[in-house]
Amino acid sequence: MHDLLDCEIVIVAEESLNASFAVTLFPEDLEDWEETLAGLEARRFTTWLNSGRTPSIRFKPQESGGLLVSVHDGPSTGITVTLPLFVLPPTWAAEQRDLLTRVREVYPG
Repeated sequence: MHDLLDCEIVIVAEESLNASFAVTLFPEDLEDWEETLAGLEARRFTTWLNSGRTPSIRFKPQESGGLLVSVHDGPSTGITVTLPLFVLPPTWAAEQRDLLTRVREVYPG
């Protein structure tokens, strides 16, 4: 189908961890990412790609201002990788929205 977007979730944490998970996105997944960004901006726990057909990503804000990010590859390996992220730059969500806009501009609909 022409309305699917093939991409990867890539995790690199120093030399101890290097993982990638293939993901096929539907147009509604991009809408869900926009909602996920809104949740992150509001410092709420949120999950993206929780349909069960792809790996999912959970974002759990920490009191310190950091973020725990978990990728769960339920459909394939059953592996879950959780990484703590330090405080995100204040421009992070805006940069993600800009990237989302660029994807939508070239994404067949």
